[in-house]
Amino acid sequence: MEEQLLRSLTREICSLLSVIASPGLNACLSLLEQVGHANLMESNVEGLEGLASNSLMCFLLKQNGPTFPVLQLSLEILCWPDGEAVAKLLSFCGAVILLAVSTDNPGLRAFVAKEMFSAIIRGLMLDSNAIIGADLVGLCCDIFTSLSNKDAACKEVLLSLPCITMHDLLAFEDALAKTSSPKEQKQHMKSLLLLATGDKLRALAAQKGAGAMTNISVRIRNPSPSMEQSTEEGGDVIGLAAIT
Repeated sequence: MEEQLLRSLTREICSLLSVIASPGLNACLSLLEQVGHANLMESNVEGLEGLASNSLMCFLLKQNGPTFPVLQLSLEILCWPDGEAVAKLLSFCGAVILLAVSTDNPGLRAFVAKEMFSAIIRGLMLDSNAIIGADLVGLCCDIFTSLSNKDAACKEVLLSLPCITMHDLLAFEDALAKTSSPKEQKQHMKSLLLLATGDKLRALAAQKGAGAMTNISVRIRNPSPSMEQSTEEGGDVIGLAAIT
């Protein structure tokens, strides 16, 4: 009963965050999406304050009080073993990434480049997120392609993974530079993440080997014990109980 209540409460919170990030309450986000991440990188539109009048997301994120708890909660949810809750959270995460890229907000950009990027990768290590594995890889790809030239944390996050070398990262960046296809870029990101984590991304296990790109050579390495241990810790913790 307790587990069921915690899951239900968590999913309701994720539904609320999804509504907050919905297009109807964020007219500016639709316009920013039409511009595209590549063009947004060239010039930031304006600060969160300037967009707050027609965006509930911007209004929320510019508030000093609730911003940190909400963003921290999103990180926790990404790593909880509840695929339905994470699926409901995807639109909120996508909106946060879009605003980090398009607005001149160093704090938000740093949060996405490091904390959110890391949390999404940890989320890919859960079986419960298998149905949304491709969506999580897409968020990782958006973060790296949009922010890696602005924040070194993106590369640091990847290099902190147990089975990656600088050569792997350089090969990955070279592969990205050779294509403008979002689909191919996401496939390159998926291949790199599988390599860098020693094939520990359980959410992608069912998709492994399907249409794999060959630009990045995959080698068999032994993942570090800390990486394997991190996937097991908190596996039985459900929903909001993970905060305590």
